[in-house]
Amino acid sequence: MPRSRLGPLALESPLGSVSGGAAALGYWRAVHVEQRKRLAVKIFSVPFGGTPQGKREFVEEWETLKRLRHTAIARCYGGGFEDNDAYLAYELIEGESLAEQVDARGALPWQAVLDLAEPLAEALAAAHGQGVIHGALEPDKVRMAGLSPVIVDFRSQRATSLFRSQRPPTIEDYAYRAPEVVQSPQAASVKSDLYSLGGVIFFALTGRHPITGSTPEEMVENVARQVPPVVATEVLDCPTFLSAVVQQLLEKDPLDRPHGAEAVTLALREVRRRAAEGTSVAEHVSAGFSPLKVQADSQEARELLGKAEQDLEPEPEPRAPIWERAWFLGLMVLSLMGLIAWVLWPPSEDDLRARAEELLAEGGRIKMVQAKNQALYPILRRFPDGRHAQWAREQIEQVEMAEAEHALSVKVRRGIKLRNESERLFAEAKRYEQFGDPSTAIDKYRSIITLFEGDEEHTTFVNLARRQVAEIEAAGIRSGQAEQIIRKHLEEADRLLRQGQLFEAKEIWNSILALYAENDGVQPLVMKAEQRLEELRRLAD
Repeated sequence: MPRSRLGPLALESPLGSVSGGAAALGYWRAVHVEQRKRLAVKIFSVPFGGTPQGKREFVEEWETLKRLRHTAIARCYGGGFEDNDAYLAYELIEGESLAEQVDARGALPWQAVLDLAEPLAEALAAAHGQGVIHGALEPDKVRMAGLSPVIVDFRSQRATSLFRSQRPPTIEDYAYRAPEVVQSPQAASVKSDLYSLGGVIFFALTGRHPITGSTPEEMVENVARQVPPVVATEVLDCPTFLSAVVQQLLEKDPLDRPHGAEAVTLALREVRRRAAEGTSVAEHVSAGFSPLKVQADSQEARELLGKAEQDLEPEPEPRAPIWERAWFLGLMVLSLMGLIAWVLWPPSEDDLRARAEELLAEGGRIKMVQAKNQALYPILRRFPDGRHAQWAREQIEQVEMAEAEHALSVKVRRGIKLRNESERLFAEAKRYEQFGDPSTAIDKYRSIITLFEGDEEHTTFVNLARRQVAEIEAAGIRSGQAEQIIRKHLEEADRLLRQGQLFEAKEIWNSILALYAENDGVQPLVMKAEQRLEELRRLAD
């Protein structure tokens, strides 16, 4: 019979399915009773509660994990001990996992996978920079916070800690573990994390595991000898460059994998640039140093591009006229082909708009970003004075607003420092609006417009503020609503207190103090909320 309380936490329900996934790892949805904060809790049971040395190491581990801060890493808030159990408390990511997403809808488009892979590589780089190895990255450990990927279940002592999962590895686990880790879990390293990242990208692109087998025992053998297929041979529209990155990440020998996650990040950015420019493999290989490695012979590539050095001496007999020489004829053919390609291949302005409208109609942040990069920006670059140029600017503005609002919500939710004053003011105004005070919110939004209009750095939040003002005005507001709103919330808090819902009442009083402490016009009501909180503190003492 599972316990319902764990220290200051109230356990609600297992996370994941009963037969597998997070629940099988000991993950539970929980609430911090005092703070009313929802968490994901990983529980470990150890006979007799473990040794003092083991407990000290576990405390050191959670202190290390608490220092990991990245938008693509679920935060660890710490841990604790209760009887024979120990636990780690993590940020709760409500979205579905990458495994669930692909199982439900199939393999993702390569553009979406690239958008997914870059933040994952950056997150691993941040963790590795602090000496933390994930050690068990797989699609089930990548969850979607809105449209942003977040890695969950980071551990810094996964293989050696006394407090670890006792569940034997499954077929899915083995499919994403580096060969050296399968042989010895203590061999987890930066390179093994990169192998797992390659497996995750492979899965997202193809919808299948990089290594296959029917039993865990068979998987142990297959991880050592089975070579995953080249992605580009299974996903025909996948750029060769992205396929090459995955292939290098999944190398059996750790020395053949990239040097580190920073190198992977650079390679993925190069993939994006090369794909956008339409660079051929031969051109890429012949261009010299690049963080993006492609299996091809550079001398052969130069010859294909006409760049090989001419080592043979010219023949002594008279040279043929220039128009009869092979290189001239070849150059003319290539020029003609280039001219035809230039005329026929680039999409027209109408085609670009149709592509943008198609992506925007599908909805979602990833599709919006694809529309911006693949169609809207090309319209402005190629047709700056075209009939769709103004429309493209307006759509880019809308996409950038959506991106900024999403990024701000992530920062506020995770307590990340806001970048500038317009972000801070918009977050403050949004909080008033969510509290039910549109009158004060609209004043805050208008202050953003007044302060930052014409400042290019703050343009996006000025546009967002204008949008919110228009929406609030369309809904209709009355001035001087703050007092009425606070009174209503104070009555609600008193009702909740009478019903024994102490924490909900405290949340209302604290919100009133946070929002209206500087508002001289409603100070008597603010003082009433402060008095309620003080009374509760005295009772608690």
